[in-house]
Amino acid sequence: MRSDVKLSTTFSTTQNAHQVGLLVTLEGDAPVRRAPINVSLVLDRSGSMAGEPLAAARAAAARFAGFLRAEDRLSIVAFDDEVRTVFGPAAGGDPAAEQVVARIQSGGSTNLSGGWLKGLAHARAGLVEGTNRVVLLTDGQANQGVVEPSRLVGMAADGSAQRVTTTCIGFGAHFNEDLLEPMARAGGGNYWFVESNDQMAGIFESEIEGLVALAAQNVEVEVALTHPRAAGVTFLQSYPVENTAAGGWRVVLGDLYATSPRPLGLRFHVEDVATLGTVQVAQVRIEADVVTEQGIEHRVVIMPVMANLDGADHVEPVVEQTFLRFQAAKAREEAIRLSDEGDLGAAARTLRDATQACMAYSSDPAIAEEVEDLKAQAIRLEARSYSAMDRKYDSARAMAARDMKLGYVDKMRRSR
Repeated sequence: MRSDVKLSTTFSTTQNAHQVGLLVTLEGDAPVRRAPINVSLVLDRSGSMAGEPLAAARAAAARFAGFLRAEDRLSIVAFDDEVRTVFGPAAGGDPAAEQVVARIQSGGSTNLSGGWLKGLAHARAGLVEGTNRVVLLTDGQANQGVVEPSRLVGMAADGSAQRVTTTCIGFGAHFNEDLLEPMARAGGGNYWFVESNDQMAGIFESEIEGLVALAAQNVEVEVALTHPRAAGVTFLQSYPVENTAAGGWRVVLGDLYATSPRPLGLRFHVEDVATLGTVQVAQVRIEADVVTEQGIEHRVVIMPVMANLDGADHVEPVVEQTFLRFQAAKAREEAIRLSDEGDLGAAARTLRDATQACMAYSSDPAIAEEVEDLKAQAIRLEARSYSAMDRKYDSARAMAARDMKLGYVDKMRRSR
């Protein structure tokens, strides 16, 4: 695991203050020897999945099953109002798994908790020294069994604490993104939104790429202020932040994949600096269980944050461009909140404000695409044509920008 640290500092004559932007990017090395995979595929076969949605899900799940090898472990659970284990738990690489998936037919209502819990039980029963995961695909609401989102999110967190992570794949317009995204986050896995049938295969491929490229687990970053005039810190992504016993902050980032670096952005606020020059502003501590050729190795890296506080700007464009993506993510989240409250005008203005902030770096193709997409969503809000699918799209785009999953943005991007 490698850590790349970049700073971008701005100066304000007000209170002789400096804003120190810190971008920490964690990158993982592709494992020399792929760790075994223990996965439970949990497929929604409720009535609303009938037709093309279930056909696309079956095809993607069969491809997923066909990728596994004999040293892997696979379970397949199908659920509607009833929960059935249709394959395994058994060794991966069995052609029978693909045949079983092809025979899954649509049924009744949605016992999401029952399906997920059955998948969790199978994964827990066959833990491996590698990746243990439940992959849940659904297009509907939890309306049987446990239905309270807070309980399901807590159950996913408990599963992660027991070494089984959860990925949630939401399909179509009717699933609850306010359940699946927090459930995946608490469960330490991925959240994917599939807007159309033809995106399904690409989403499953992204999940497979992550499973085989696991570089580290249980990644945590702790931040502590060390400068006597440091007034505080602002975290730029909507990750849960905990206070440490020493008075700092801890951010839990979960798993790290070689295919997807994990960024963490924040700004330190240092006021009334009496002595100018290069000084230590803070300390960053990174802790992770790193996958090596010999197995899992616990590592801790401690880095001082040294910044030049000399009464001048020292702007790093890469940092500022990345921070604009984080700002766009928060704007989408705020627009969702405002639209839920019925204030579509304020939601549109929030997105347009984000587009203006991004214009300074719109020569970058990725930022330019973000600007155009934000404008398109603002127009939908202003026209009062903002739909449940738009809400899911903005939620997923916010997650992708926050986590810098640029490959996922390419797969889900709407054509205009």
